[in-house]
Amino acid sequence: MPRHDPSEKTKAEILLTAVRLFSEKGWENVNVEDVVKEVGVTRGAFYHYFKSREELIIAVVDKNFSENNPFTAASKKKGLNAIEKLRFALRMNLVTNYNNDSMTRELYKAVQSPAIFKSEFISQLSTVAPSVEKLLIEGNEDGSMSVDYPKQTAQVLALLPSQWLSYELFQITYEEFVNRVLFLAQFMEKLGVPVFNDELKELAFECYKKVRKKT
Repeated sequence: MPRHDPSEKTKAEILLTAVRLFSEKGWENVNVEDVVKEVGVTRGAFYHYFKSREELIIAVVDKNFSENNPFTAASKKKGLNAIEKLRFALRMNLVTNYNNDSMTRELYKAVQSPAIFKSEFISQLSTVAPSVEKLLIEGNEDGSMSVDYPKQTAQVLALLPSQWLSYELFQITYEEFVNRVLFLAQFMEKLGVPVFNDELKELAFECYKKVRKKT
């Protein structure tokens, strides 16, 4: 008998179950009924926390990022200046996005939904960009960067690597991917953020090759 227990524990169970089911079956093959049946709650209990299936997916995306936030990890690195911390965060982000597990791949498929893509876009600006901005300001102070518009530059850097360089979203060729990386490196350098050194570029190219082999 399904139980109706609108508590934070129930919300956590729904979220964890959704993560597992999306990873195992693919986000397009899991509906609300699958989740509530697996958890053992009513649809009413589900809708107490999530207004729709899309809102559940957005919560899963947010959970995945918060547990793998590269900027949190970068901020804990000792002995690095700001540009080195930024490179560390981007390196971690590339590895997560391209050398990823089944859950991450399914989340990238999910953001092809307009509503979920919009939420992810806004989340990048509200969550990632402020962390990048702090590093840019720190870089201005320690001399490793020279950025005239830290806030706006941070927003560009938060969006382009995670969205524009995504093979899962755009299905771009290797040649086009290389050109995008080289353009982005040149563009960011002109903005005062020489973050894409040769090591980071080569990592991006290798990660692309790996994800192509999985598709």
